[in-house]
This record gives sequence, structure tokens and C-alpha cells, in this order.
Amino acid sequence: MGTIIGIDLGTTNSEVAIVRDGRPEIIAVDGERIMPSCVGIDDQGKLLVGRTAKNRMAMAPDQTVLSIKRKMGLAEKVGLGDGTYSPEEVSALILAKLKSAAEAHLGEPITETVITVPAYFDDAQRKATQNAGTLAGLNVRRIINEPTAAALAYDTDHSVDRTVLVYDLGGGTFDASLVVVQGGVVEVKASHGDTHLGGDDFDQLLMEHVDNTFFEAHGVRPLAEPKAANRLWATVEKAKRELSNAPFARLREEYLTGEHHLDMEINRIDYEEMIRPLIQKTLDSVHRCFKDAAILPGALDKVILVGGASRTPLVAKMIREKLNIEPHQGVDPDLIVAMGAAIQAAVLDGVATDSVLVDITPYTFGTSAGGNYNGEWHPKIFVPLIHRGTTLPTKKGECFYTMQDSQEAVDVRIFQGEEPLAEENIFIGNFLVEGLSEVPAGNEIVISLALDLNGVLEVTALEKRSGLSKTVTMETVNGTAAFDIQKAQENLKDWITPCDPADDTPPEADTETIRVHVITEAKTLRKRSLALMDGIDETDAGELQALLADSQKAIADGHIDRLRQFNESLNDMLFYLED
Repeated sequence: MGTIIGIDLGTTNSEVAIVRDGRPEIIAVDGERIMPSCVGIDDQGKLLVGRTAKNRMAMAPDQTVLSIKRKMGLAEKVGLGDGTYSPEEVSALILAKLKSAAEAHLGEPITETVITVPAYFDDAQRKATQNAGTLAGLNVRRIINEPTAAALAYDTDHSVDRTVLVYDLGGGTFDASLVVVQGGVVEVKASHGDTHLGGDDFDQLLMEHVDNTFFEAHGVRPLAEPKAANRLWATVEKAKRELSNAPFARLREEYLTGEHHLDMEINRIDYEEMIRPLIQKTLDSVHRCFKDAAILPGALDKVILVGGASRTPLVAKMIREKLNIEPHQGVDPDLIVAMGAAIQAAVLDGVATDSVLVDITPYTFGTSAGGNYNGEWHPKIFVPLIHRGTTLPTKKGECFYTMQDSQEAVDVRIFQGEEPLAEENIFIGNFLVEGLSEVPAGNEIVISLALDLNGVLEVTALEKRSGLSKTVTMETVNGTAAFDIQKAQENLKDWITPCDPADDTPPEADTETIRVHVITEAKTLRKRSLALMDGIDETDAGELQALLADSQKAIADGHIDRLRQFNESLNDMLFYLED
């Protein structure tokens, strides 16, 4: 069995990691540890994934897809060049790129992975993530929630008991999870969030502000023109990052529309007032967590900030004001989730660990039945079977009764939500159980719901009298047909070679790909090393210089295996020096 990799499949950026010598290590993709979750094609129809795709976004918006994670679980297609692709297919291309980088880095085929998802991802979104992994040639051994992964990675010493809030504000999603570490067990007590709230929404508010200002000055709207809108987005995203560290940011774009230039300044105070309502929404989710877990804010020992958007200074400020505690960003918020995924992957790979992960479902699942609602009979009340906050894996069942004599079939309908009426909740899927016994009304039908460790739902209906049963894994998406893996593989055949994830002998990564990857990684490590030289003591500097010299010689001599060893040594040394 090969190495199991950990992947953070993010809205804006994605990362891949492994555990080496007992610690998580991020694998560089094209020389960078953070890869944009962007897919595109060039003018010759060649596939582009990551930084190269994002760099073309402004000039070729119709040939580029970004933030596909926001569409996971939806029966939608996105345009890419002359074709249309499902969210699973686009995500598979991102996963395949990460897989390829890991194979080049390790010099071995990769077939298995742990992938993280927002804690508030529903059943359809989790199933879509599994399908994307399959399309990329990966067996998804486990799906874990992003805040849970962050809690695993933040402090690998779980011998100290404490209560931790993980505040995860990414590019497109938000999650809050209350985690209790006790006796080496990392247990999620409550999760809440919003799968459509993140840094992308901050960008949108800032873009709309600039668009309105530009319209007042020039009478045209950049957001009305696709190329201008993408150029504006790139400028706004850069300004947003600058405002995390400076009180002002300048936005400049020559000839943004026609003969009109963009040249304006925005200050952090105005920007923070724009996004304050969104950050307040995240804090509302935090308070819902406290309520669900029956934990008071005063019991918190630590708040961990996760996700690139959590760098926004207003986030830390409002958390301090509301919770009276200083939030921590001790580990890079962009990388910590991938590190946690790698730790869980290592556990599945048989690596000993001091912690045990206990996760929960953030949703309530149930079925519909006739019953009493506000003192009157109603044909479709919601009957919860698995309640929000239940530890995974779990299985719950209830007995229901037919309503007619000689009733031949029952339509089992499954919903997700908290509302008392079924139709007010999210419809997950349904199936028909036929051939019931010819008996009077009141025939006993046992409905059981099972949620696995990945949060994927399985439903069983059993006629108690005869033993007739039917079990279905919920694969419908808002009432549409189940996802067709074979059709999707055919759609991606020019870009991803189909393979059986269970096959232990897939083709090796080609030699040239490995050589380029190892040399690129060496160059990245050199830049990181040189940036530290002025701030470390002579002994460390001398050791670092010697490793850099050995690395340069290995490149000159074409000794890739030796270069890989020097890269590992540099990675180890930088891990401690950059801490």
C-alpha cells in the first residue's frame, strides 16, 4: 500500500500534504505550497490548473473557472472553452493536479487520500466530493471536516485537556466548531456555518463599491464587461490583502474600460464597515455552536483562526470584543487544514498517534409521515431520526405504520433540517418500497438512517412482518438524477486517464515530471532559506549555507535522488527556523 495523502480542497486555494518523520509536510505544486483552485484552458485547448490558470483569468474569463466549490452538490454545469462540466469534474481536475504533484514529490504512485470539507457541507456536497476524488483516480478513504482537521494539526500534543473554538473563514465557506480535547480524545461538540460566506463575498462587496465609484466618475460599469470585471477582481483581491497589513490600499488599472483608467484609494475603515455585517453573521454561527454544545464562552481555552479570510484584522477584533479572548494564528491559516488531513491520512496508514478523532453531524436528518401539527392532522410532518450534534458514525431507526388496508408500497422520503413540516426542510432523496404484505392498515415499517464517518447517508426500509427490505445510499441532488461517474470519466478522458483506485500498480510518474518538480522545489526552498539568513545565528546560517551549496551541486550534476534528500533536509531545518 502506498502513501495516503491529505488534501484541503478549497474554494480559493487547495493544498496537499503528507506526514513525514512524525510531522505534517506541505507538498509544493509548481514551486508553491498554495495552489489556486482555478481551472482553465489556453488558446490551443491545453488544460491549465492552478497558478497558470488564475494568471489567465483576466484575459480569458470564458476559459477559466474559479470557486467551483460553491457549486458542489448542485446539478449545474459550468462553461470551459467549448465544453460544459459539472462541479465534480472541475474539482477532479484540481485533485488530479495535487495528486500528480504528490507523485512527483514522493516518486511513487498515489491512489488514496483524505479530503477535507466544510463542517456544514450537506450529504449531496460530501457525495460530490467523493465523486470528484474517484474521477481523479483517488480512493477517498475518509472525508473530515475542515475545523476538525485544523484542531488535529494546531497542536499535536493532545495530552492537555482544553476547549477550543475553531473559526474557519475561507474563500467561499465559513465553519465554526467547538472542540473538546480530553484524555487524548479530540471530540467535536458542535458545528455551525454557512457554505456561501467567505472571502469571495468580501471581494464582491469591494468590487461593487469600486464599480459604483467608477460609474459616478465615468458613466460606465466595469462589472458589466466580463474582461473588465475579472481585471477588477484581481485588483480588488490584491487590495483586500494589502488592507490586512496597511490602513490604505491603492487600486490602479489602466484602460479598465475603453479609455477610462481606474485610480482610487480605499481605506481599511471603509472596507471594514462593508464587511462587518458578514463577520457578524459568522459570530451568530459561533453563538449557535455554544448553545448546541451547552458550553459558555468563558469556558474557552483557545480560539484558532483558520482560512485566508480570517487574516482580516476585523475578524480578530470582533472575536476579542464578543468572546473576551485573544484568537491564535500560530500555524499558517492557509495550510493548517491540509496538515490536519495529512495527520488523519497517516492514522489510516497505520502511523501511531496520541489522539483519537470523534466527529459529529451538524445536521438533523429524518423522514416525513402523517401526524399532529399544531393540534391538527397533517400529511407530511418532519420526523427527525438523526439529530444535529450526533457523534459519527451513527445509525437510528423508528417504526412507522401504513395508513391503508392492503397498502402495496411506501414512498420513503428523506429530509435534512430542523423545521416541523417536511416540505420546509431540504429534500435529500426518496425511494419506493413495493410488494408489501396484503394486511390491514398499521403494517409496521422500520425506517433506519445510517451516517458514516464521511457524513454520507444510507437509508433502509424494512417491513417487519415479512423481512422485505430495501437499502439506498442517498445519491440524488435536489431531486435530480444520480451522478453518472462513467459519463463524467468519458467527459474528462482527454485530461485524466481513468484508473481503478484499488489497483496497486498504476503507472509511475514520468521521470521528466519528477526532475522538474524536485528542481522547482529546491529553488523554492532556496528562496525561503535566503529570506531567513539575516535573522538566524551563525551556526544555523552556516548549516543552511552548506545545504544550499550541496543542493546547487546536485542540480549541476543532475543527481535528482540526492537533490530530493537535500530538499528533505532543508524542509526539516526550515520547519524549525520558520516556527
